Amino acid sequence: MIDNIKFKPIGIFDSGIGGLTVLKKLQNQLPNEHFVYFADTARLPYGEKTPEQIIGYARQTLTWMQQEIGAKLVVAACHTSSATALDRVAPEFSIPVIGTIHPMVEAILKDYSKARMGIIATPTSVESRMHETSLLKAGFQGDICSISCPRFVPLIEDGHIFGPELSRKAVEYLSIFKNKGLDTLVYGCTHYPWIAEIIQKVLPPTINYIDPADYITAKVAQELYHKKIMNISPQSKKIDFYCSSLPEKLSAQVSLLLGTLKPPVALKTFAQDVPPLEKRAVNE
Repeated sequence: MIDNIKFKPIGIFDSGIGGLTVLKKLQNQLPNEHFVYFADTARLPYGEKTPEQIIGYARQTLTWMQQEIGAKLVVAACHTSSATALDRVAPEFSIPVIGTIHPMVEAILKDYSKARMGIIATPTSVESRMHETSLLKAGFQGDICSISCPRFVPLIEDGHIFGPELSRKAVEYLSIFKNKGLDTLVYGCTHYPWIAEIIQKVLPPTINYIDPADYITAKVAQELYHKKIMNISPQSKKIDFYCSSLPEKLSAQVSLLLGTLKPPVALKTFAQDVPPLEKRAVNE
C-alpha cells in the first residue's frame, strides 16, 4: 500500500506561472517525484477575486487533484489561495495540503523574529491580513508593513518581466518602504521571484529577501519523509502540465522560465462561477 502511494504524483496549483518558482525548487530537491502542475489561467488573477471565489476555486482544484489525478500531496503554490482558502478547505481532504503561509512563518520565527519586515502581495492577500495574523499569533516581535501590488501578476503573466512598466510599478509600489527602515522583504506572491532583479534595484542593498518557495520545498520533503511516501526511484520522474485556458501560452512560458523545451499542456476547465459555499466533506 505504502509503496503504491510513493509513486503517486505531487500536485501543485497556482493561478498562473507564479507556482513555477515552487515547482523548480521542488524538482531540484525531489528529482524522482512525479509532479502535476495546474495553472488556473482562465480565472487569473486570483488577487482580484473575492474570498468566496478563491475558496471555491481551491475546493474545485483540490477535489480534482485528489479524486482524478490521485495526488499523494498537494501544494497550494499561491499566496492568495493559501491566505484566503486553505484553513477552511484543506481539512475537507484526506491528503496533505501545504500552502505558502505556514512554512514561511516557521522560517521567519526562527531567523527573523524581530525584523522590520515588508510584505508585498496581491490585493486579496493583503486584505485578508493572513500573513500578519499568522506571524503575530506565532510570536513574531518585529514590525510588519504589507503593501498591495495589483499590477505585478498581470504584467508577469503577459510576459512583461523585463519591461519598463514593471520597473515603473515597482518604484510606485515600493517607495512606501523607503522611510520604514526595512531590513527584510517577503515575496508574498509566488510570481514575484520572477522579477526579483527589478524589485531589488528599488530597495537598499542591505535588505534580506525571503522566498517562501524555499520553505515550502523543505516542508514538502519533511512531510514525504515522515509519512514514508517519498519516491526514491527515478522510474516515475516526470512533470505533467495542465491549465484552464491558453495551453500554448503556458507551454511557451514554462519553456522560457524553466529553460526547457516547450512541454505539452493539457486543458482542464472548471465552472467559471463556483456554487454557494456550503459545509461538505469531499471524502464522503
